[in-house]
Amino acid sequence: MKSPTIAFCGIGSVTVTILHALYQNGIPFTILCQDKTRMENLKTPIRFKGPNQKTTVLNLTNHLQMVDSATMPFDYIFLGCKNQSLKNYTTNTKHLLQADGKWIFIQNGLPENHFLSLRDKIIGGVVGWNTQVLSDGSYYQSNVGSLILGDAIGKKPDPSWHQFLEPWIPVVLTERLQGFRWHKLAINAIINGLAASKQSSLGELFLNWKSRNEAIEILSEIKKIMKKLQVEEEVVPGSFPIQKLGDGENALPKWIRHLVLIVLGLKYFKIRTSMVQDLDHKRKSEINFINGEVIQVAKSLGVPVHFNEKVVSAVIRLEKNF
Repeated sequence: MKSPTIAFCGIGSVTVTILHALYQNGIPFTILCQDKTRMENLKTPIRFKGPNQKTTVLNLTNHLQMVDSATMPFDYIFLGCKNQSLKNYTTNTKHLLQADGKWIFIQNGLPENHFLSLRDKIIGGVVGWNTQVLSDGSYYQSNVGSLILGDAIGKKPDPSWHQFLEPWIPVVLTERLQGFRWHKLAINAIINGLAASKQSSLGELFLNWKSRNEAIEILSEIKKIMKKLQVEEEVVPGSFPIQKLGDGENALPKWIRHLVLIVLGLKYFKIRTSMVQDLDHKRKSEINFINGEVIQVAKSLGVPVHFNEKVVSAVIRLEKNF
């Protein structure tokens, strides 16, 4: 079987994890660099440790190319930037897509909703794993997690993705991208947004009674939005349904919901999620694309979301001190 042409623009924890899977499976790929300094840095081999605790050294030198000198059209281009940079990245790579090629958006939030005129050119990727950069510069994937791929126009992507990425990354192909997007947005609203508002690790967050109550309130607000939008939740493998954690219909008894969050806090006690790390390093966060996204949709529906608003205000206040 002929492999498609695959490129990456923007290299971070998520894209390195996907690169690792392609590298192990011998699938060709190209890394499109936007500046020469970054290209030189990527010539240093990357050390990647997976959840099996085995370390692989990724030598990417022969995969690097400057985006402004690339001419080969690609079937797929993964965009590994933050949400606020997506417009620039799509503009800079548009000429490198095949006529029937697709960008793959692996950002959190609801990124496809900001590019409605390009929906037929987008596959959404919902990420179910956590990969961190360690103090020595190596990458560590702490849990096995799936990549959920769904076409923005409601079709299932090519089944060949199973062969390209598995067994290193389990792949779920879906026609119900929005259900997965909203589930992951809700989870991120607490593990990223709420945690960032308190600059807490997940252990510090979920072993605190008040913070757990706030988490449940945030999920309850999102649950109301999903009901009004008639979005049926699709649960990312290994995660927990927010329909059972938020108040209202199908909710578990509150003590069980608290227990679920306590277990999550104990399991990932020391984890400081990406938005918390952004604030740790005095970088602007993606709060406007997580809890802020919830607020924007809620306003259009007339749904009050006071707890999500409180989170956004707290994070923006912290960012103003940078």
